[in-house]
Amino acid sequence: MKKSISLSNQTIKSHIKSLKKIMGERHLDAMYISSFDPFLNEYVPLEDNHRYYITGFTGSMAEVLVPLEGKVRLYVDGRYHEQADLEVDHEEIEVMKCGGDGSTTGDLVKDITALGIKRLGYEADRTSLGFLKRMANAAHEIVALGSHELAQVIAFEKLPELKPLQFIPREFRGRDTLEKTRAIFKTDTEAMYLTALDSIAWITNCRGYHLPFLSSFYARALITKEKAYIFVTPETPVPASIKKEFGLEFIVLPFAELNKELERIQNTLHLQTVWFDPGMINAADFGMLVKIFGTERLLEKAGGLYEWQSIKEPVEIQQMEASFKRSDKAIFNTIKWVKDSIKASKRITELDLYHETSKKYDEQGSRDQSFNTIAGVGPNGSIIHYGNPSDQVLIKSDDMILLDSGGYFDGGFATDTTRTFFAGSASDKADPKKIEIYTLVLKGLLACQNAIFPDGTKGIVLDGLARAPLRKKGYDYAHGTGHGIGIHVHEPGVRISSISNVPMKAGQAVSIEPGIYLPGFGGVRLENIVYVEKHPVYPGMLRFKPFVYIGFDPALVDMKLLNDEEKALLEDYEAECLKRGTSLRALK
Repeated sequence: MKKSISLSNQTIKSHIKSLKKIMGERHLDAMYISSFDPFLNEYVPLEDNHRYYITGFTGSMAEVLVPLEGKVRLYVDGRYHEQADLEVDHEEIEVMKCGGDGSTTGDLVKDITALGIKRLGYEADRTSLGFLKRMANAAHEIVALGSHELAQVIAFEKLPELKPLQFIPREFRGRDTLEKTRAIFKTDTEAMYLTALDSIAWITNCRGYHLPFLSSFYARALITKEKAYIFVTPETPVPASIKKEFGLEFIVLPFAELNKELERIQNTLHLQTVWFDPGMINAADFGMLVKIFGTERLLEKAGGLYEWQSIKEPVEIQQMEASFKRSDKAIFNTIKWVKDSIKASKRITELDLYHETSKKYDEQGSRDQSFNTIAGVGPNGSIIHYGNPSDQVLIKSDDMILLDSGGYFDGGFATDTTRTFFAGSASDKADPKKIEIYTLVLKGLLACQNAIFPDGTKGIVLDGLARAPLRKKGYDYAHGTGHGIGIHVHEPGVRISSISNVPMKAGQAVSIEPGIYLPGFGGVRLENIVYVEKHPVYPGMLRFKPFVYIGFDPALVDMKLLNDEEKALLEDYEAECLKRGTSLRALK
């Protein structure tokens, strides 16, 4: 709940009025505002999130279209439908709820066309090149505005001081920088320009914890076969020991002067090819690259480094396993704390649960949270990414609680796990509806987690396995089934969803998290992180192996709804949890 600033509806209304004044002066029909910072991060501090200043919405992802006339349009996916309704001023903001078969960006682009927008404004340093191209096809003309123009009318908060960079020892992360770059590039005349912060952290083996819930650090980079040039600002503390690392060159400069340094490097190396990811470069940076390298040398590489980064090395998998063992204990101890407190008739609130979760992670040696803990009690469990726990919501013995949490440990890899559980003991008898939806979600998790599938199977196939048991009873969920995970809690390169054509490969780490959400009643999500490995018996086939071993709540499982195979799979999993001391069956 790291809500560092708070804006009133009146302040937001004033921001909208000021923005529309600029739009009128620039003869714009509409203005696009993204959720991103210049690095196109998912988790952006609210102080640096321009969308927040215009809408008041605190979720991690959304898109905004500000027409010159009429309400601001806030586009949110299924994770945030309920949260957006609760957070925004509906007199000023219209919440555009995007379905599971669409996207926030797709719906926004359609509206640009439908509204007949001729001149569309955007912030060049906060808009990805890929999305800019899509908007350019929908509007008659696009007009770049700099962040300084908005800063003239909106008093953006200052970001906190940056922490020193840390170099990760080899035993926690695998190959050195040059081992990675030499495996990526074939010649000395090609390079890749990076702004994806987790990719820069991966290639450098460094961490910084510069942003909330992220272990990466603010930087831009140009990587070649024999050297990685890392550009950081004068505000970034870089220890002398890191500067001496072989294959790394840290260059300290204001980002406004980055073009001069890139020109110097090009005059020295005479690069013939510079790769970039159009989805992970902002439009302003692309314009700079064109001036330095020319369009003939710039080539798109969708996904950037994720082709290599998403395939975890054995050492990385070992480190992630170690991190998840600690995370498992933190979550198990939190659930035990709730149940013990209820049994002892102690007064605990939703906010107490939120803080206790952080405390339990700290006790396991967590460096930081990997995202804002979701602690939804009772009906709040239906808010998929609920982020505002209340000290007015008392936890009662008959409550069902959705707890989604994660942390960072020694290697700087994120953990992420969701467990829904019953606050009381099995003898307290949970509501039959809660038991039904919990068991159906468990069936979906077991079906997907225990799948055996051919190498290269698309994420859309596995998504259907997780949803099938729910759909048979008329339920579904408005989010994907799985996301990649690595240095950031959401890592591209692998995805399980109803629209994912990304092939599954050995070494990938991905979540499996089906759910059922009933507004006003509550919600269930059960999430395990797994990694993909070659099947030990069947050639050409793959399977999942869990990182997460936390048992399921027996008070919410209806064994009569499980078939014999599901019962056997559940018993095998619970036996491993019991061995590790993380089985909820052991709680009395």
